[in-house]
Amino acid sequence: MLPASDDPILSVFMKPEFYPHPVAGVEYLQTHISHIFLTGSHAYKVKKPVDLGFLDFSSLEARRRFCLEELRLNRRLCPELYLEVLAVARGPEGLTLAPLEQAGDDALEFCLKMAQMDSGRMMDRLLDQGEVGPAQVRELAKVLADFFARAEGGPTVDFHGRPEQVRINVEENFRQTESYQEVSVSTARWRAIRDYSLSFLARERPLLERRVAEGRIRDGHGDLHSGNINLPAGGRPLIFDCIEFNERFRYQDAAADLAFLAMDLDFHGREDLAKVLVEAYIKASGDAELGALMDFYKCYRAVVRAKVFGFMFDDDGVHGREKFTDITKARAYFRLAARYAGGEPPYFMVCMMGLMGTGKTYLARKLAGATGWVAVHSDALRKQLAGMATQQRSYDAWGRGLYGPDVTEATYQALYEGAEARLAQGASVVVDASFREEARRRLFLELARRHGARALFVEVRASAEVVAERLAARQAKGGSMSDGRSELTAVQAAAWEDAGPLLTEHGMIVDGGAKLPEKLDPILERLKAMGRREDRHE
Repeated sequence: MLPASDDPILSVFMKPEFYPHPVAGVEYLQTHISHIFLTGSHAYKVKKPVDLGFLDFSSLEARRRFCLEELRLNRRLCPELYLEVLAVARGPEGLTLAPLEQAGDDALEFCLKMAQMDSGRMMDRLLDQGEVGPAQVRELAKVLADFFARAEGGPTVDFHGRPEQVRINVEENFRQTESYQEVSVSTARWRAIRDYSLSFLARERPLLERRVAEGRIRDGHGDLHSGNINLPAGGRPLIFDCIEFNERFRYQDAAADLAFLAMDLDFHGREDLAKVLVEAYIKASGDAELGALMDFYKCYRAVVRAKVFGFMFDDDGVHGREKFTDITKARAYFRLAARYAGGEPPYFMVCMMGLMGTGKTYLARKLAGATGWVAVHSDALRKQLAGMATQQRSYDAWGRGLYGPDVTEATYQALYEGAEARLAQGASVVVDASFREEARRRLFLELARRHGARALFVEVRASAEVVAERLAARQAKGGSMSDGRSELTAVQAAAWEDAGPLLTEHGMIVDGGAKLPEKLDPILERLKAMGRREDRHE
C-alpha cells in the first residue's frame, strides 16, 4: 500500500533520486503513527500528523521534537541504527533532505534516518520460522537486565510507578478500547479483563509501592515486543523503536517492559521461551519479586497491542486485507489478555441443523432472542450472495442454480466466516443451516475448539405430516427466506448423513413439531449445564 499520492512530501520519499545516496527502489511501510521508507541501505521514518490523546504529532514542531527524542532515546540500546534527524526543505530543484541546522525555518517536515536492518533477522519473523532458541532469549534477558540497571530512575521516574499512576495507564487502556466491544472483543471478555486488572491493582497495592521504594521504576523502552528486536547472525541483539512520545509509557516498572516481550512470546506460541526469558532476567537482575507481576503486566500489554491494531483498523489510510489482518490480531490479543486475567464467562456456538420444514430456522431465531446472541442463517446468506432479496423465491431444482454445489460451498464459507468473527471476539453465535454433511459439522466443531468456544449441535426433527403441512403453508403464503418445497423433501432426506456419533458427544435432538417451550427450554437447560450464565452482556 503506497502513501497518499496527493501528499507531495510523502510522494517524494518514493522517488529514488530524492535520497543523498544510491537507491535502486523504495519500499513503503506504515504503522498507526508513522510512514516508513526503506531504501536498501537506510530507512527513513516520517511521523503522521495525528493526535491520539496519548500522543500528539499534530504540529510540525512536535514532530521535530519527537524525532530528536526518538534519536536520543534509542541510541541507549542501539546507537549503530539511529543516525540523525533530517528536514525536508524546498531547494532550487524542488524538495530535498537537509540537516536540521541548514533547513532552519524553511523545514516542511522532519524524518529520522536509520541504518536499515536485515528484515530476515527480525525476531517476530524468526519466531514464526521456529528459529529462535533459549540461548538467544537468555542473551536478550542479560542485555535487558543491564539496560534497566543503567536506565534513569529517581523521583520523577518513580512517580509514574506509583499505584495511582499505573491505574491511570490501565484505565486509559479500557477507555480507549471501550468502543471496540462487539467489534474486536465481546463485552463479557472486555469486562473480565478490566475487572481482573482493577482488582489486581487494589489487592497488590503494597507490592507496587514496594517496587517503587526498591528503585524498580526506570526510564525503559515502553514497546518491547519481537517486532522491535532484530537478531543479527553472530551479533548482539538490536532493540529499537522505544516510545518517545509519552514519558509515562516508558517510566514504568522494569517488569512492565519484560512482560511485554514475554507476552509476545506467548502470542507466538512460545510459552517455553517466555519462561526462559523471565527466569534468565530474574537471575541476571536479582529481581525475585518480578514473577508476581508477570500476569498482570502481560494482560496490560496484550490490551495495548489489541488497542494498537484497533487503531490501525480505524485508520482510513489502511485498506483491504490489511484491515482484516489488524482486526484479527486485535481479537487474538484480547483473547490472550483474558487468559492472563484467569478466564472469562464461557461462550458458545450452537449449530441448528435439520431437514427443510422441521422448524430449525424458527427455533434458531427464538434461541437468539432468548440469549441475546447473534444468529447467522444460511438461507439469508445464500440469497445475499446471489444478489437476491431475502424473501425472493427461487424454484431451482435440487443441486442446481442457487442450490448448486458452488453456491452451497460459498454459503457455508460465509456462515463459517460470520461465526468465526463472533467467536474470535469471545462472543456466542447461533448458526442456522441444514448441516446435512458430517464433514461440515466437524469443520464447525473444530472452529469452536480453535476459538475456545463450547459447541452444541441441535438436530431439529419433525414428522412427515408436520413438514408437509408447513411447506405447503409457506409456499401458499410466501414471505419466507426459505425455498423448501414438498417435492424436495425426499431427495434431501436421502442425502442426509447420520449425525448420531456427533450428537452423542456434542449435541441433542429436539422435536420441531412441539410447542415452543417444549423445544426451546431443553436447549437453554443444556446450555446452562454447559456453563452458560444468564447475563444481558453475554
